[in-house]
Amino acid sequence: MNVLVIAPHPDDEVLGMGGTIRKLSNNKHKIILCVVSEGASAQYDDAKMKQVRKDSCKKSGKILGISNFHFLNFPDMKLSSIPHLEINQELEKIIKKYKPKIVYTSPKNDLNRDHEEVFNSTLVSCRPQSGVKQIFSYELPGFSKHPLNVNTYENIEKEFSYKIKAFKMYKSEVMKFPHPRSLLAIENLSIYRGVQSGLKKAEAFELIKSINN
Repeated sequence: MNVLVIAPHPDDEVLGMGGTIRKLSNNKHKIILCVVSEGASAQYDDAKMKQVRKDSCKKSGKILGISNFHFLNFPDMKLSSIPHLEINQELEKIIKKYKPKIVYTSPKNDLNRDHEEVFNSTLVSCRPQSGVKQIFSYELPGFSKHPLNVNTYENIEKEFSYKIKAFKMYKSEVMKFPHPRSLLAIENLSIYRGVQSGLKKAEAFELIKSINN
């Protein structure tokens, strides 16, 4: 089965669901990653960082088992200034090409506007006519407007080490504790979600839509 993961920026995919990606890949599902923005221009003065982030994403993805990468290269932290239709159309092209049954996307509760814009475009692109049967929002560490409405947990006890190894490929993005993107904070979140679900380590998701035949 084809599974599409949509990330606003390079590294959102591993932070949000790196363990689940590895698990899906190990179960012989084909993982397609679409990164919507270049994830660098708003944060770094060095123009080379766009390519650095892209290369890091590919290295990380190989560890997780991602088969196909699509970089839309929209400007970082400026997705709200892009016509909604442009992002929708690019996502629709990918969905039409791969025909995924499951799509994972960014959360709608985030203070980061790029994350919210990608969530909204995902809903438009995954209309019933698209053939997508399930849409999930993954959880991103950091600040949010309100808690994610978690209703699904994925056991990643066996895959957690791969998540950490994959995130380390993003050398510029690994922060020191107590930053949410520190390695210890990432582990603590997985333990916290594990405790909630009776597991040792877990990733949390919000099921947005499910169509059952």
